[in-house]
Amino acid sequence: MQAEKILSSGKNNPAIPGGLPKACLKATFESSKTFGLFTSYFDEELYHYAASFYDTHVFGCDRRIYSIVGVTRVLEDVEISQRNHPLYRDMQRYLEQDFSTIHTDAQLINKLAPYLTARVDAKLRVEGDFQIFNVSDNRAKITKPAWFQNNGVGYVITSYVGKLEFTAKAAVDGQIAFFLRGVDVRRPEDNSKRIIYWIDYTKMTVNGRTLFDKLMPTWHDKPYSYSLNVKAGEEVKVQVEWLPHRSDT
Repeated sequence: MQAEKILSSGKNNPAIPGGLPKACLKATFESSKTFGLFTSYFDEELYHYAASFYDTHVFGCDRRIYSIVGVTRVLEDVEISQRNHPLYRDMQRYLEQDFSTIHTDAQLINKLAPYLTARVDAKLRVEGDFQIFNVSDNRAKITKPAWFQNNGVGYVITSYVGKLEFTAKAAVDGQIAFFLRGVDVRRPEDNSKRIIYWIDYTKMTVNGRTLFDKLMPTWHDKPYSYSLNVKAGEEVKVQVEWLPHRSDT
């Protein structure tokens, strides 16, 4: 409010107090809007690394803080300019209202999750022991739903970090199928109907072989699938990468 009063008082503004710019920069950096938008694109460790300089450096001289605030402003301008981008249907409202109420990582992820989360289904199409291990994302959710155990053994893996690596291994000879899709979100007014959330997969590699390295838009009911035959005990290493969906892909 002090900054607003000074800047709105006309051409005869008094000199801006020396500590005010630093205080404004600090407030901008610490805002939930800056944190939320920056960490939705970049690892939050970068943000916390810059924040750790509060106690050991003069705040206004820290280029790390300036860089994060500057990058976030660019991201905000880009998102606002893309009015048809499905990630934020109304970015201005989202930034001004929704981000201002987000105070934890969990709140941010819950709000953005459908747009950022990739879902990889892995199914052994015969009965037998089947395992998923060496999962690169320690925050990934791995489930073995009952409905996916018919005519074989299946796992559902979801992650929002943009890149996932894991290993699959069956104890018997058979075929493993992988499905890349978006998350399953149902309409509140009709649970039998899904809301379409697209995900742009950008790369998939299986045992070092690149299956694709271009944009591959999918959603829950329109997955990308790949199958391969395996021998008992054979390890299958899978790598997938993805981005939030763009409306022009």
